Amino acid sequence: MEIKFDAAAAEKLIQQMDKYCSGMQKETRALLDVLKNPGDWKDNQMQAFQANMTELAKDLQQALTLEGDYLRTYDQRVRELRG
Repeated sequence: MEIKFDAAAAEKLIQQMDKYCSGMQKETRALLDVLKNPGDWKDNQMQAFQANMTELAKDLQQALTLEGDYLRTYDQRVRELRG
C-alpha cells in the first residue's frame, strides 16, 4: 500500500480544525456570558441551569485543549513531511 502526502489536503484540514475550534470558543464564551448575566432570572431552576452550563463549559474547554494539542501535533507533522 502506498501512502502519499497531500499538502493541500493537510492545509485544508488544519484550516477546518481551526475554524471548528474558534466556533467552540465562541459558544463557550456565549454560555459563560449567560451565566454571568442572568438578568432577573431568580427562580429555583437558575441554580441547576448554572451548574449544568458550568459543567458544559468545562467539557468544551477540555475538548478545546485536546483539539489544540492535536492540531499542534498535526501541524508539526505536516511541516516535517514538507522537509
